[in-house]
Amino acid sequence: MFHTIFYEPIYNLLAIVLTYTPLHDIGAAIVIVTCIVKGILLPLNLSALRSQYLMKKIEPQMAEIKELQKSNPQVASQKMVELYRKEKINPLSSLFVVIIQIPIFFALYFVFSKGLQADPTSIYSFVSFPETIHTNAFGLFDVTKKNVVIAILAGISSYVLARRQTASMVSSKKGSEETFQDQFMKSMKVQLLYVLPIIIAISAAVLPSALGLYWFVSNIIGYAQDVYMKRKLFHLQVI
Repeated sequence: MFHTIFYEPIYNLLAIVLTYTPLHDIGAAIVIVTCIVKGILLPLNLSALRSQYLMKKIEPQMAEIKELQKSNPQVASQKMVELYRKEKINPLSSLFVVIIQIPIFFALYFVFSKGLQADPTSIYSFVSFPETIHTNAFGLFDVTKKNVVIAILAGISSYVLARRQTASMVSSKKGSEETFQDQFMKSMKVQLLYVLPIIIAISAAVLPSALGLYWFVSNIIGYAQDVYMKRKLFHLQVI
């Protein structure tokens, strides 16, 4: 199922893009494929960003619900669901974005771990695999091999994106005033800001540099999407 739903579409999309890319440059093809994938996931990504920032807006209302319904958590949960529905917020949208990108990443990994070769069992009948492929991206590095520079760029871009997205994860409460949610948000911010970029950089350093390039371009697009969503929600005074 993974092979049919994720591997084959990614493999054939890359083959098509390579066919029409000048000099069959794999670096340019990866950039284009990343843009196409992010374009397909754009509605889901924007929905996740919208929910993330609107969650900040309704924090006072959520705190009020919890305070009024201390003795009745079921009623509190029901009222929170009603509040989500009223504000058109899907608290699970961010999780969906992460889940859907995992198999896409693994599909890319399997494509490049094989050295980007013609695969008759996976190619669609209407797609022809380019006879000549330049695995040197932009004439600078081989995407089928490891590259420390690309790994560092992937890690730094992940940090920059996380820093922007977690800027609103702050709490004015101190000490005993902090709730479990406040502490969770603090922990989440640390994980996103420092742990995740390091994991991405290390992973990109030991995997084919094509994956690091995909991460880097994906982060740049993610940054642009975040800028767009924050500007769109500015009038709501969420951020």
